[in-house]
Amino acid sequence: MGFLYLAFFAAFLYLVPVALLCRKIAIKTTAKMGWTMAFLLIVFPVVLLVIGGVVDARGAAS
Repeated sequence: MGFLYLAFFAAFLYLVPVALLCRKIAIKTTAKMGWTMAFLLIVFPVVLLVIGGVVDARGAAS
């Protein structure tokens, strides 16, 4: 259970500065660029982690 708390703390430490950066980008450029950066910095790493977890779980199961 301690690992889960550590993972959430690390995610919080990552997401707060990234969200502020995306907001700053959106203010200085366009909202579309802000959403693009948000996708690349927030959603894309999550997708990669999920895919990696599925591949690892499939490898452990066989």
